Amino acid sequence: MMHPKRWVLSAAVLTFLLVWVVVSLRNDDSTLSVVARYVEQTMCWPSDSSFACMLKTMARYEEKGRYDDAIRIGMALAEKHPNGVESAWIYEDISVLYLRRATTDSGRAEEYLKQAITYRDKALPSASDSPYGLRPLANLSESIGDLSATQRCIQYGNSIKLLDRMRLLADENKKGLVRQFKPDLAERQKVEDLLKWIDEATERVGKLHTSGCQAERPSAG
Repeated sequence: MMHPKRWVLSAAVLTFLLVWVVVSLRNDDSTLSVVARYVEQTMCWPSDSSFACMLKTMARYEEKGRYDDAIRIGMALAEKHPNGVESAWIYEDISVLYLRRATTDSGRAEEYLKQAITYRDKALPSASDSPYGLRPLANLSESIGDLSATQRCIQYGNSIKLLDRMRLLADENKKGLVRQFKPDLAERQKVEDLLKWIDEATERVGKLHTSGCQAERPSAG
């Protein structure tokens, strides 16, 4: 049994520590507050405490195949960040999630693919001036075409249209690098690799498009 004096001393020390913790947490500049904020941000308590934490939560749900929950988090995030580069990432992620949802539920595939198209289109304005930003959207259009029984031709056509836009932007980037007095060789190689990918993707999607669709390229839809 603890001696009464030791019990009183222990209680006093504990009380002091509790008071110190409370006071420190109220002081935003204290070491304890800084540590507490770091732990909270790192561990994402709560899960919707920041943009990065909500993205992590989306990724965890996606890894577990909980696509509906990931989409819900993505939509909540889009409401908080309706404009800018961040919104393009979010809309693109939601589009991919609907695409994956379509692969797991054939009975509602067309419904989910329409949603994938909707969010792909929402991502487009923020990515339209970047060949690298357009790349995943061109891939999305092709994948939707692969899965859709009703929009196959339209989405292949959309993919080709995006690839054409990518080529134009990539060529402009290449010309700009050539005009530089000391061009960035790594950046030039990056652009060359992208142009090669665009050519390969255009040839692949073009064959898919002409094999079962009209020869002319349909407008975006």
